[in-house]
Order: sequence, then C-alpha cells, then structure tokens
Amino acid sequence: MKRRLRQRQILELLRFEPELSVDQACERLNASPATIRREFVELAKEGRAEKTWGGIRVLGNEAAAAPAFASRLVVEADGKKAIARAAAELLVDGDVVMIGGGTTTLQLAEFIASKKLRVITNSLVIAQALDQSSRRGAEIHLVGGMLQPECGFVAGAQAESFIKQYHANWAFLGAAGIDETSATNYNETVLASERLMIEQSAKVAILADHTKLGRKAMCLLCPLSEIDHLFTDEFGEEDSLLKQIVVEGVRITRVSRSNRDF
Repeated sequence: MKRRLRQRQILELLRFEPELSVDQACERLNASPATIRREFVELAKEGRAEKTWGGIRVLGNEAAAAPAFASRLVVEADGKKAIARAAAELLVDGDVVMIGGGTTTLQLAEFIASKKLRVITNSLVIAQALDQSSRRGAEIHLVGGMLQPECGFVAGAQAESFIKQYHANWAFLGAAGIDETSATNYNETVLASERLMIEQSAKVAILADHTKLGRKAMCLLCPLSEIDHLFTDEFGEEDSLLKQIVVEGVRITRVSRSNRDF
C-alpha cells in the first residue's frame, strides 16, 4: 500500500476514534508495527495529528467522537456519486432492492428515484431523498425500529423482524473497510440488519470509495464469498488488492471519467 493512501486511512480512522494505538492501526490496516509507527511520526511532523505514548490522536482542538452523518457527506463526495451512478445501472424496473444506510448508498437516490423499484431501507435519510425526488417512481418500504443518533439509521429487533419478511433481487451496502478476505464496518448496532439484508437478497453489491480499500474496520459485515459486485473509484494504488478480490469471485467496477471493469 502506498504511504499517502495509508496515511489518509489513518486520518479517516481518527475521525471515528480520536486516539489510535499502534496495535489498533496494525489490525485495521493490515500493516506491521514498524510501518504504522513510521506513518504516525510522519503525520505528526506534518502537523496533521499528534503523537501520544504508543499511539496517535487528533490535534487537541479537533478531538471529537465519530463525525455526524452530514459532515461525512463531503468526504470523497465526487467518488461516492460516481460509484452510486454506476451501481444504479444494475437495477431495472420491477426489481426489489435493499439499501443499507451510508453516505455512499445515499447517493443512489438521485439515480434510482425514477425507476419503478421496490426499495427497502433502514435509512430515514435515503427514504426521504427518494420521496422528495420530483421524478419519484420507486415504492419505499422503511424499516421500523430504534433510530440511531446522528446517522438516521434504524436498527434493533423490530428492524430485523421487518427485513426477514422480504426477499430482494439486490442488497446495496456500504462498508468502512474492504480487504482480501472480507467487508467490515464500524457501526455494530446496525450490523445484524445489514447481515439480514445480505441473507434475504439474491445478490449483494458493496459500494465503497478507494479510501476503504485495504482497511479492516472493527466488525465483520461479510466475507468476500457473499459479495457479487464491488463498486469503487479509481485511484491507481490498489490494483494488487483488487486482483486478489477478483480471485474470490467478486466482480469489480472502478469508476472514473470512463468506467471500467476487472
């Protein structure tokens, strides 16, 4: 993995955890302690983070909990929109699709609202974006349950019971990390619902921008064997990882000004 990409991934982790130990970074980025320590030192030298005893943290005036959903919308926004546009092409009128909450999956609303679909989602934000479209053709089924703070996701036993009632052609989900073995996420509360979406769908697409490649987040979403299609954006540094993912039977579309498949 190229250094600048690894450093961006460390900074992204710090958006969710104001302090990060060497061991945590090694586990999530699949890197050696020596490599992580070197990246920590470099980030501190550049004034982008602050070294601690055995780790790194965001600068004192920037320390915070996981960022609110709205603030994450601007991160890699162009890439997320291009990913969503390409993924939406999988769907045809009459399809049933389950969509998990996330800043990349939210971008789907613009491209699928006019299609005659049945959409099942655990995201209030996605449901609202579809409903407010002037070209709305989609039928929206909003999962019930407990609303999670700041992200607009609905989770819990009620949500899981709701999802079990339906079968879909596709599940579209986001991920915080994709490596050579699995897709992972941070939000443990909604994982049960997302896993059920996978179980209840004929095919599964993961939508994840290039900053998620090579990263391993805290919680397992699914092994690669359960993913049919990965949509990501082109950055030119992760070809070796993507080739490993393809070996596991996952089709990959990388989007840029001209989409291309692996």
